[in-house]
Amino acid sequence: MTVRRNYPDWGAIAAGTLRLLGWLAVNALAAAGIIALAAFALGSFSLPLTMAQLANLTDRYVVASGARQDQFNHIVTLGFAAAFVAVSFFRRAGMVRALTSPENDHGQ
Repeated sequence: MTVRRNYPDWGAIAAGTLRLLGWLAVNALAAAGIIALAAFALGSFSLPLTMAQLANLTDRYVVASGARQDQFNHIVTLGFAAAFVAVSFFRRAGMVRALTSPENDHGQ
């Protein structure tokens, strides 16, 4: 009697991992785009005004105390996380497809 060993399907694991990483990358880029859109909105959707607002923000950020810089960093991080969660919510079906492994998928 021979013992049959169940080896992991490394191809399916690699494909699922790449699908999940792609899903995460698209969500992160979409969240960064939302933050960029918010910065563009601060400049009244004009590139010169947006650059002026960002220069003003940079000047104020550099001279701010460490506590105020940490507070600003916290706000930006929370904004990015909220955008990431919102995008992830609307793209949740893609994650389900990335985590499921249908039989005989053959790259379709």
